[in-house]
Amino acid sequence: MSAFLSMEGISKRFGAVVALQNVALQVSRGAVHALIGENGAGKSTLMKILSGSLMPDTGRMSLNQQSYAPRQPKDARIAGVSMIYQELTLAPHLTVEENVTLGVERQKNGILIHQDEQVRDALAILGHEDIDPKMPVKALGIGKQQIVEIARSLLLRSQLIVMDEPTSSLSAEDTQNLFSAIKRLRNQGVTIIYISHFLEEIEEIADEYTVLRDGATICSGLIPETTQSAIVTSMVGRSLEEMFPRTMHSIGEPLLQVDQLSSPPR
Repeated sequence: MSAFLSMEGISKRFGAVVALQNVALQVSRGAVHALIGENGAGKSTLMKILSGSLMPDTGRMSLNQQSYAPRQPKDARIAGVSMIYQELTLAPHLTVEENVTLGVERQKNGILIHQDEQVRDALAILGHEDIDPKMPVKALGIGKQQIVEIARSLLLRSQLIVMDEPTSSLSAEDTQNLFSAIKRLRNQGVTIIYISHFLEEIEEIADEYTVLRDGATICSGLIPETTQSAIVTSMVGRSLEEMFPRTMHSIGEPLLQVDQLSSPPR
């Protein structure tokens, strides 16, 4: 079966620095796909290309069997691709509804049309009917603010949502609530690219994975068919037994020696 998202031969340089080199990423429709790699592996650069924030030097992309080449984030949003960054992009002084509809407000004869019902529907899909669209975002906890970000993607009718380290500032309870929302999205047919350093999370929530290292694709596969040890080995380029290699040392002559040290009386 053809991939819902296909990125092939993606390369990107910044001057002398090669950020991506011939990267390939294949994501199945309706799957949670974990994008894994150490800091500097190229994950963020690849996702910026997907979301239209950067242009690749080489390569091609397709989305839902159609050629896909966004030149700016607006193009990606129109195509149904949303990016949820690690740092939330909400306006705390605005209401939930105003945040969710920001940039896609509807008007008639110059009068703003409220989209309260549509916002409630998006929140309901995420299992959060308890969030009042009229409530200011600053009154919500960080976990529910994350839900508001996702609801914005649903209102945009996003087919593909990228989540960059979404649990980095969440409590354990909020993390589980987020996972429940992700599972609901998957059941709705929404495709998720999930970036995280927490392999336990990836094992729990993801269906498939791709590992990047030094700007190149190392391996891809299904989560049930791999292990954390195998993923770590692919990430760092050596086996777990060599993660903290022992090096023989010999003790030399003392560099500092103190004898009969005392403090003056007070």
